[in-house]
Amino acid sequence: MTHQPIDQLFREALDVVNRSLRVNRGKGIYGTALAAADPILEGHQTRVLIYEDDPSAPFAAYGLQYREGRFEIVPRGQGGVDSEWKVANDYLKALVTHPDEYIEHPARLDLDWLASRVPALTWPVTP
Repeated sequence: MTHQPIDQLFREALDVVNRSLRVNRGKGIYGTALAAADPILEGHQTRVLIYEDDPSAPFAAYGLQYREGRFEIVPRGQGGVDSEWKVANDYLKALVTHPDEYIEHPARLDLDWLASRVPALTWPVTP
């Protein structure tokens, strides 16, 4: 895989997450839990910290907001923080490299960081 600028990689990975949310909404346990969580998550803002090897040493940060069933990037300097998601750069690369795996198996998405906001999203998953 060729080197991708982090902004492009993050946007493409976020697109995979949003596609999975859209395709699986209302289907099975995952889709039912997600649909039930929509009103709770609406407006939720997250700071995303991307790291290479050490979660305590992020090299990039983004703001996200959950709106109308999907995550949107919040312009820098705008919005608040309801939760924090530390994510490995390798995970973002896996999302982009194998999108169908995450769309067909949405429970493989890393949404554990939302568990404190919506405990129903803590389903047992083995990737």
